[in-house]
Amino acid sequence: MKVVTEEQMREIDRVTIEERGVPGLTLMERAGEAVAQSVLARWSPRRVAICAGKGNNAGDGFVAARVLSQHGVQVDLFLAFPPEDFRGDAATTFAALPAKVRHFRDPGGTVLRSHVQDCDLVVDAVLGTGTRGRVRGPAAAMIEAINESGRPVAAIDLPSGLSAGNLSEGGPCVEATLTVTVGLPKLALVSSPGFPRVGEMVVADIGFPRDLLESPDLRVNLLTLGDVRRRMPARPEDSHKGTFGHLLLVAGSLGMTGAAVLAAQAAQRTGVGLVTVAAPERCIPTLEHLAVSAVKQPLCGPSASALDLSALDQLGALDRFDAVAIGPGLGQASGTQQLVLALIARVRQPLIIDADGLNALATDVSALASRPGPTVLTPHPKEMARLTGSEVAEIQRDRLAAARSIAEAHGVVTVLKGARTVIADPGGEIWINTTGNSGLAKGGSGDVLTGLVAGLAAQGVAPVDAALCAVHWHGLAADALTQRLTRRAMLPEDLIGTLAEVSGELGE
Repeated sequence: MKVVTEEQMREIDRVTIEERGVPGLTLMERAGEAVAQSVLARWSPRRVAICAGKGNNAGDGFVAARVLSQHGVQVDLFLAFPPEDFRGDAATTFAALPAKVRHFRDPGGTVLRSHVQDCDLVVDAVLGTGTRGRVRGPAAAMIEAINESGRPVAAIDLPSGLSAGNLSEGGPCVEATLTVTVGLPKLALVSSPGFPRVGEMVVADIGFPRDLLESPDLRVNLLTLGDVRRRMPARPEDSHKGTFGHLLLVAGSLGMTGAAVLAAQAAQRTGVGLVTVAAPERCIPTLEHLAVSAVKQPLCGPSASALDLSALDQLGALDRFDAVAIGPGLGQASGTQQLVLALIARVRQPLIIDADGLNALATDVSALASRPGPTVLTPHPKEMARLTGSEVAEIQRDRLAAARSIAEAHGVVTVLKGARTVIADPGGEIWINTTGNSGLAKGGSGDVLTGLVAGLAAQGVAPVDAALCAVHWHGLAADALTQRLTRRAMLPEDLIGTLAEVSGELGE
């Protein structure tokens, strides 16, 4: 499913009305009907408060009020602006309200505060899209009253105040329980910093032409379970371990062997046929104990605790592997970083670079120009800042642009980790993942993700598809863990078993 900016959605709306001949009032009627039906299905309310501004969002709210009233719901309208301010379709739908829908002029939200305890929920029809800068005046007062109501909130299209400009200036924003958005998800609904305020999101089909909603000019996508199922590798019965690929994982150093263990275990959960872990010889006893079914290749050198360029010859012919992952727990010794850069230049198979592999790459990002095969980078914001020579705040300010810029500039798949992980391919296409939670914000979670990406890539899954499947699966496991552990208490190692438990949701 495509994701659009507010400007892109407005253009779809304009083309639908002006060039495709669908009246704006028809779209408004359908939107209000969708909101009313969602409210009825979720809450079966007896009494509803609808808070309205003065634009098209308010018009959607007036339609919802009429439909709810027709279903026997007592509806009270609280108006942040006087009816004489209503224009166009919003004025038309307001005029069509039945007499039993009571309305109150309420620029300060005080009337809402005095009535809301008798209501089952509040519908937010104050602003919707198009907010510019900080929300002030009657709209701000109404938003604050909605948030103070203590009632469930259903927002129309997007919670009022949910714009980067308003949030960055500390303006008020509705905290919704449910958001019924029309046509397509809006970027603000599915990305930071807005997504925690959205609640459950329902995308309502109100009749926009399908070719507009699926236009190739829309380059941002919402990653869904259906997308993942279509990309997961087949598992034929007439197969053997060679069918499912051989992964080389170059990882670990003294004190960070756990990173190699987590990556190896996660890779094996993907169904890859064989995992070889190449690690410093002092790490091997731990790997033998914890990564039982992986093959271990001890690498010897001047230091038994970390790797250096001497490991290249010991690794032997790299073409016997179907994918290579480097970085988890490697350390940042000078010799280790030289090894990483050498592998970047030599590995022809899909190469997944994470953690200390990325730290090594940051010393010479131009090394990607000599890559003889496809590459997946999996940075968190600080690693991305090192790779791009910028600040973490700059990366976080526009995560999509950051991921896309490095993907396009270097011809790599980029997985920018964090709340709502962003995946960008070399052609500039972007996906936003919605699985996962703050329980993943711990050292070791990224090592699990690296193993998943690498294990799928070794089975012949295209690098971007391997990244998409891995990110979604990783988050799905974290979400499943919240059924028995708190986000505070869950550990990266808890993910390993849960990956298996949720794997059936991804298909056979």
